[in-house]
Amino acid sequence: MKKSIIYLLLLQVSLFFAACEDYLDKKESALLTSDQVFKDPINFQKFVDDIYTYYHYWPGDWACQSFGGLGRIAYSSFEGASDLAEASRAVAGTNASFNLGNWSPSAYGAQVELLWPWTGSYAAIRRCNVVLEKADSVPGLSSGQISGYKSEALFARAFFYFELIKRYGGVPYITKSLKETDDMDLPREPYDTCVAKIVRDLDAALPNLPQLKAQANVDFGRPTVGAALALKAKVLLYAASPLNTEPYDINIGARDTSLYYFEKPNTPDEIHQKWVDAAKAAYEVIKMEDQGLCGLADSAHYRNIIYQTNSVDAKQNEILFSRVDGSFKFSGGKALMGWVGFSDVGASKGYGGSAGTYPTQNLIDMYEMEDGTIPITGYNADGSPIINPASGYKEENMWNNRDPRLKLTVLCNQDQWQDRPVQIWFYKNNPTISGSEMKDAQDYTTTGYLCKKMWPEDLRQGGVASVTMNWIWFRYTDVLLWYAEAMDQAFGPNVDGLGNGKTASWALNRVRNRMNPKNSHKRDLVTDDKDFFLERLMNERAIEFVYEEQRWWDVIRYKKGNDIFNKPVYGVRIYSPTTSPTPSTTFEITRRKIENRVFYDYMHKYPIPYAEIEKSPKLKQNPGW
Repeated sequence: MKKSIIYLLLLQVSLFFAACEDYLDKKESALLTSDQVFKDPINFQKFVDDIYTYYHYWPGDWACQSFGGLGRIAYSSFEGASDLAEASRAVAGTNASFNLGNWSPSAYGAQVELLWPWTGSYAAIRRCNVVLEKADSVPGLSSGQISGYKSEALFARAFFYFELIKRYGGVPYITKSLKETDDMDLPREPYDTCVAKIVRDLDAALPNLPQLKAQANVDFGRPTVGAALALKAKVLLYAASPLNTEPYDINIGARDTSLYYFEKPNTPDEIHQKWVDAAKAAYEVIKMEDQGLCGLADSAHYRNIIYQTNSVDAKQNEILFSRVDGSFKFSGGKALMGWVGFSDVGASKGYGGSAGTYPTQNLIDMYEMEDGTIPITGYNADGSPIINPASGYKEENMWNNRDPRLKLTVLCNQDQWQDRPVQIWFYKNNPTISGSEMKDAQDYTTTGYLCKKMWPEDLRQGGVASVTMNWIWFRYTDVLLWYAEAMDQAFGPNVDGLGNGKTASWALNRVRNRMNPKNSHKRDLVTDDKDFFLERLMNERAIEFVYEEQRWWDVIRYKKGNDIFNKPVYGVRIYSPTTSPTPSTTFEITRRKIENRVFYDYMHKYPIPYAEIEKSPKLKQNPGW
């Protein structure tokens, strides 16, 4: 496919160009010289294209996709660091470190998330700065090409700075390619200063970026107007969030406070204005829907957004910016998703000791009933659910009559899949006997569920060998929920504070009702309670974007990590009274604790890598580390 070929080309280009211009001057090597790159328009285009390799990974480890990806931590997903999933990998690396609370500035056990995003972002930013400095002097380029290359570099620089500040807070903001003679002992700039500079780059890029539907050709994956506006909205939303506006009170004991970096909190008026600015930015994308440039994928295309490559609706309307991850094959995918009974060799934790990332009962409990009522309102001290009797929810039939996204995301016991029922059960009187998905139970799903969302049903042994996967950074559903959140925080659920006729409730309810095209179950959330609205909106985000790496950041930016991530995660154990269950068999479902998770307040901001702190006396650490 054309878009896959483009990324293969980009990977090949990366073999010829190094991250620093110094390398280009080494004539006694296979690398090209500065003149060969910056005096040749074709080679310069390749140099620009090489920026896209940094969206994929750093420093090139096949098991690492530092800025998002289905299997970026070996064969597991970063979703396993949140309460929505459990990674079963025997040595789970980053996920295990995050779950146990033993990550540190040395990045021990967690370099994929703590170290490589820092290193990779600055390497990418340097390349962007070189493009911005050199584009005007490359012979043979038209003014349109020059402005286009600069816009791509400005967007990428903004993207990577956002990846830095969402993890670490304010960072040194470098806008030129540093030389050996430059002062590299640089202090961190305030978070709001970084935000202002990111927004400035995006505003400068916008006039020369293509409209959204340019993604439909071989340039699919390059930034567009829609991508830049979406990134701007997300940057401003995060800037308005409590983590980045309220006091960051961390007990550092008797340690020297001069070693740490503290941000000045915002006033209430400043916080309100930030929410208004975030809402206005999101609305700029919403206006594009009226022009036919974006929209919600309908219920028929909902599962195709990520992996279907020929759906015009899925590609052009819902996706605003994505990375083409290339071929997703049956053999490697079954390890990531924890699949077992659908192959000849097994998978999951037993697949070469690799991985498997499984939905938790915590996630299952978040799904509302089909009509929008809340089935579980809280938990008792022993972890048992507090059930809303008006919802009709029953523990023995916990997956029935729920939000349709549950069965589009998760495979439960006895669900029909690839022409047979999924068998995630044990024989009650002899647990050594189990269903096909639980053979050698210690090696298979730890939670009692399998991931369905990222797996097309026709990808099977004897079926389709592979599919092309897209890792999505922004989709239109994001924008609607960002708008709903910002409007709620600024004005409340039902106040038309911007005078455009679109309230927070309007945006949220569009997402809630997408899966009910015939309105057979109208799921409007009707409330004037600002806090309750926000609670349901964050629940909506959790189930809508599960396995898309949104949950961790949503919890972190609201400083809720100690409330949500410092608790156990749960799964289920399913028992059958017979050794030959059929779909009509009655199964017993028992909740069970999977793991006690650990989270401390200072973990809401990542530590600056220790090696970087050692290099620069002016580079201060985040409090608590």
